[in-house]
Amino acid sequence: MRRLLILAAILALGAAGATAWSLLRPGPDREVVLTVERGAPLARVLEQARREGLLPSALAARAWLAVQGRDRRVRWGRYRVPPRSRPVDVLRQLLEGRVAMVEVTVPEGLTRWETARIMADSGLGTAGEWEAVTGTPEWIRDLAPRARDLEGFLFPDTYRFAEGTGAAAAAHHMVDRFRSVWSQVTARGPCAWEATPFEVVTLASLVEAETPVPGERPTVAGVYLNRLRRGMLLQCDPTVVFVLKREGRWTGRLLRRDLEVDDPYNTYRYPGLPPGPIASPGRAALEAACRPADVPYLYFVASPGGGHAFSRTLADHNRAVARWRRWRRSGGE
Repeated sequence: MRRLLILAAILALGAAGATAWSLLRPGPDREVVLTVERGAPLARVLEQARREGLLPSALAARAWLAVQGRDRRVRWGRYRVPPRSRPVDVLRQLLEGRVAMVEVTVPEGLTRWETARIMADSGLGTAGEWEAVTGTPEWIRDLAPRARDLEGFLFPDTYRFAEGTGAAAAAHHMVDRFRSVWSQVTARGPCAWEATPFEVVTLASLVEAETPVPGERPTVAGVYLNRLRRGMLLQCDPTVVFVLKREGRWTGRLLRRDLEVDDPYNTYRYPGLPPGPIASPGRAALEAACRPADVPYLYFVASPGGGHAFSRTLADHNRAVARWRRWRRSGGE
């Protein structure tokens, strides 16, 4: 009987040694992509890994996990396992949730359709899914009851998403990022003019689209606020560009006849702010729209020296426009 027990112990140790050795052997000579579905139990994940040649057996993996005291659920996502990874390294990668990530930068001033193309090109959902997800305002109903979609609320930033993240999850994260920044902007106190968050974001989108110069943004916002208070048309070129983009007619050049397009977003024809944002404003534009500069200007136009020339009167503005046109005719870029 004693000899049988000794033999059994020897065989068990041998089996354990063989199991341990099998987990230390290099795996396939190629990268293996392993996709773990949300909520997948550990047993299913281990079997997936075995079928891909990453583990010698699910049982061996279970034994290693039990010894490590780490038998638990694996984070969902897409795992890129490097060539010749040992099974123990694969198990550690799974348990630590080291999923493949994709970094994507969404610049300020893009429409939701332009944002959708960037995200879809990065493998984060399809353009159609983004159109559907961003076409509903439910996530921002508390901030913007009048909003008809998520235009203006997909905060521009650099994001890191797990590969395979869908459009809904990514868009929700961008809206959450907007909320975080908005809270920081308003933490300094209420906005300087009586406006709803939706109106501030709408004005911010105009400011973002008008100037890339950080120092000009409060002044541009101040000009628009002055015009609003006087009942003047805003005459904001980017609102017309927005209409043309939405209709698929934007060629990259704004023509005089485009200013006559009959659309509520055309601020050359319709007074007040447009019906909603025309792009996603960044933090600086939100700050500027919340607290516009107290300036006497009513007009501005691009300046040959860069940025814009601001004017109090129409006569001064016309002279600034003439200078800009002469500079362009002389070959200025």
